[in-house]
Amino acid sequence: MILTLIFWQCAADRHVVLLEKKETTIAMRAGSSFKVKIPLQSGTGYDWNLDKGESRIEEISSAVHKPHDGKIGGKATKIFTFHTTKAMGEDRLEFNLSRSFEKESAAETKILNVIIKP
Repeated sequence: MILTLIFWQCAADRHVVLLEKKETTIAMRAGSSFKVKIPLQSGTGYDWNLDKGESRIEEISSAVHKPHDGKIGGKATKIFTFHTTKAMGEDRLEFNLSRSFEKESAAETKILNVIIKP
């Protein structure tokens, strides 16, 4: 019974943000986890990368999810998983779309402003 309760509390803290706009703001509780999903076109060489800057939000993982339709170069989603610190205030995560083999600036940038509340 205790394990079920702990799992339920962890699952209740999980939020998913679909980052489609250039800039988005969310509010999270201190010490909670959340995921950021960003649409991605596979097969182009482009990938979303996180530029944390001075952010205190911890990146847990990132992965690309491709649909199981078997299409090459189809739509995909980059999924980042984060955990907020106990510190309250405002934080900012910047995501840049670029190709690893090009030295030019990002083709696109998306910003997620995170307000961390008690």
